[in-house]
Amino acid sequence: MVRASGLIRSCLDMAYRVDFARAGMDEERVSNVVAKFRQQQASGVFPGGQLVVRRRGVLVIDEAVGIARGLRDDEGAPRAEFTPEQRSCVYSAGKPLVGIAIAVLEDAGAIDVDRPVAAYWPKFGRARKADITVLDVLLHRSGLYLRDIDRDWRSFGDWDLVMSRIESTEPAFPRGTLAYQPMGFGWILGEVIQRITGKRIERFLEDDVLEPAGLEDLRLGVPASEVPSLARSYWVDAKPPMLGGEVMIGFEEAQNSVEQLTAVLPGAGTVSTARALARFYEWLLDGTPTSNGGRLLRETTLAKYVTPQTRGKDRTVGIPIVLGRGFALGWLWPHPYGWWRTGACYGHAGNFSTLAWADPTTGCAIAAVTNGNRAPAKLVTRFAGIGSALRKACID
Repeated sequence: MVRASGLIRSCLDMAYRVDFARAGMDEERVSNVVAKFRQQQASGVFPGGQLVVRRRGVLVIDEAVGIARGLRDDEGAPRAEFTPEQRSCVYSAGKPLVGIAIAVLEDAGAIDVDRPVAAYWPKFGRARKADITVLDVLLHRSGLYLRDIDRDWRSFGDWDLVMSRIESTEPAFPRGTLAYQPMGFGWILGEVIQRITGKRIERFLEDDVLEPAGLEDLRLGVPASEVPSLARSYWVDAKPPMLGGEVMIGFEEAQNSVEQLTAVLPGAGTVSTARALARFYEWLLDGTPTSNGGRLLRETTLAKYVTPQTRGKDRTVGIPIVLGRGFALGWLWPHPYGWWRTGACYGHAGNFSTLAWADPTTGCAIAAVTNGNRAPAKLVTRFAGIGSALRKACID
């Protein structure tokens, strides 16, 4: 077991620096949530990570535990403590950012999501893709599964090459099939955004979403010089990583590579902290306020993205899912957001290790960023107890 220095101090100090009355939460039950997270790390579920919870403008939990780097003897790097400021690649936990970017364009009347992608990107219509709409991509029902492109992580930095390969790729399934797109979701929507606005997606996100919202520490990729400072991602399950029914060979090599971490991977390569992710969901719960006192999105537009739009058994991951536009939704039965009745919750997982979400029933914004990956089904056993315990901690 690896313990981060200052861990005991942070737990003891929490009662003195958190206004539990203002947050409307029970102090003892919140402490139990922190204890659950720490116990998971101590038992080896993940090497290190962060847990952040916000409610009513109060930072209720701001916990960091374990190690960020140095788990493997062959890493060539010393062990590093996982601090609250430690940045990680949160992978697909960034998909909601892309969804909100499309929502901004839809709210402004700059895009019609019911139109084919090819209306904005003509060459996309090649190879039997002419009828695929922007909404199909948002809901992972395009039928595309870019298996060969997804695996070629050494080419991720060449945006034009990736777009050319997408143009020539035929759908793997009939249009309308629910098949989660790990990389294609962000690539396709990112190219559409660039063709509509003339801005690369990372610039559009910064200028038109993050800056007006007052959100920070959410980036698509980092310079090569910053890669060694990021938390490393580890596969810590006994069974090998699987996706689409196939073993993901070289998982750790790809996830921690300079090529992948420096590339612009919309919806699959966001670099952030749990603090920043929780703040993003708090912003959504607050109705997308902007620095000028307005709202970035109308309530009716935002609702289309954070409420259920489609559901079914996914052909890629092989599990039942409920989706909004860029967001994964909860349901009645056990879910990573909680053991029962999480249908109002919206958020997204990243790799098999990170989860961030909003719980509108309680007003909690939650982010758990860890660097330990296990089988997808284990996301429920890892996070559901935390989500349900937080609900019980809300006393008004």
